[in-house]
Amino acid sequence: MTNIELRKLVTESVKYPGTKQIPKASVCNEGFPGTFNLSFIESEWLKEYGGQYIDFDHDYIVSKIQPCIRYQDWETIKSDPVNRFRYLGVFEMASVTGMVSLVDGSKTDEAVSFSIENFYKFLTETVGLSSEKLRITYCRGGDVSHLTKGKYKFNKEVAEDFYIDEWKRMGIKESQFISDDTRDTLLALRIYGLSTPWGYRNEILYEHQGKLLDIGTFEYCKYRPIFKNDEIVDLEKWEHACVVSAVGIERLLMAINGFAEITDCDHIKPIKEAILLEVKNKDEEQAIVLTEGLRTVHRIMSDCKGYENLSRKRKEKIRKISNGIFDSAKKLGIEINDIFLKKILTLNSKLQSYYPELSDSIELVCQEINESKKRIEQKTDYGRVKK
Repeated sequence: MTNIELRKLVTESVKYPGTKQIPKASVCNEGFPGTFNLSFIESEWLKEYGGQYIDFDHDYIVSKIQPCIRYQDWETIKSDPVNRFRYLGVFEMASVTGMVSLVDGSKTDEAVSFSIENFYKFLTETVGLSSEKLRITYCRGGDVSHLTKGKYKFNKEVAEDFYIDEWKRMGIKESQFISDDTRDTLLALRIYGLSTPWGYRNEILYEHQGKLLDIGTFEYCKYRPIFKNDEIVDLEKWEHACVVSAVGIERLLMAINGFAEITDCDHIKPIKEAILLEVKNKDEEQAIVLTEGLRTVHRIMSDCKGYENLSRKRKEKIRKISNGIFDSAKKLGIEINDIFLKKILTLNSKLQSYYPELSDSIELVCQEINESKKRIEQKTDYGRVKK
């Protein structure tokens, strides 16, 4: 299955009634100040509810495919060949049944049942994954202090995930569930200091070439945090509802196609191959680093429209990514120049033709990478001028 084919299937999948398709958010949005977009809906929630994630005054039911940049993955890509196979500099997250935010919390049961059933059918019927190879993590419940490893210190017993039986109703066997007592399955949240409902997460894993591959997530919220002196001290039942199912596009393509590497996806592999044709040293690992560095900078520049528009912390991150680009190019024995950059960036734009802004930003990316090279030559440690 190709990337384009999967994107079409996700877009056309059965959605919660009233779901609206919305455009992606910029990877440089204020839902994630100081870093890049990490998740699915924070930017829109921030605009829609003014940061009052916990107090909905109207329903908001949407779907989209969202580019994400999890900056910590960059170190894995650069220096961890064992785990690099499943990480990208920029990846895409897509809702399957919709992001469902409802004023009326009494609809939670119905929204969860609808979402799990149609999420399961999408994975097993629409894209053809084996039900027997699915693994579902769930929160076994327990004390908040224990479940959050001391992140939140108040004592409160949280129940086991309320909706495990919904997965069982789909045919998931007891042996396919993985019990967990960490924040991987308890949504114990306070997004950048803003009040956020708490709830539960099921990580959707798939047996893939002898390993468990994280291909998606199902989440719902049940609790309202109680504050005292700006600290969370208790939980109570939340009166609203929030339910979402989502997949990682590239991870799912890996599972569907049996790819050994996530960079084998058809909108990425040609870039790696084009780089290897240009370089002296045919080092595939370094070609992957260069591929992901260039794809990531291309995405950031196309969204922010220039280095000067980035915050200080985002500038630090893009400088480190640029350093990685030049380090990998040196190991590959190639000079980063405009001819090489335009060839690779044009290819990246064609492979993601559904994002016309990538083509429009090629000159801007070339300018940024050239300026980055000058900054690297003039400074060290991202700001200290060489003595």
